[in-house]
Amino acid sequence: MPIVYRLAKRRYPVYDGSGAALEGARWNSPGRVLIYASEHYATAILEKLVHAGRTQLPGAHHAAPIDIPDDLATELFVPDAAPGWDAEDSASARAYGDAWHARARTAVLIVPSLPGQPVERNFIINPAHADAGRIVVGQTFDVVWDGRLFGPHF
Repeated sequence: MPIVYRLAKRRYPVYDGSGAALEGARWNSPGRVLIYASEHYATAILEKLVHAGRTQLPGAHHAAPIDIPDDLATELFVPDAAPGWDAEDSASARAYGDAWHARARTAVLIVPSLPGQPVERNFIINPAHADAGRIVVGQTFDVVWDGRLFGPHF
């Protein structure tokens, strides 16, 4: 099974898509409950860093590994399918993700990680999809932030 990683602020459950539903994100408009995870733990950290700013530690977070069964149908996003997917506040990425979600094509959409491109990938999970119940969330653990990532080391 592929194992992906999800980070969340400590006050929220790790396997919860209400934040994406509330505000929307690169691959969804507000109102769509999706869970964003990354192919590697370090990529999940990197994804948090691009949203947190670099002036202070982002606060208490926890994380969990998520096991996606090998035989679970997934959709692999091809960048040519949505030109401009990597633009700031990309309407084409959001439209692609919204269509994937609305049609319930698969439980998982595999997309490029913008800060980790061209190598790293993110896994967008639709927890309402009929196959999502086969996805297994592992034991949560505390994220340990390295202060050197957040400004000069004095």
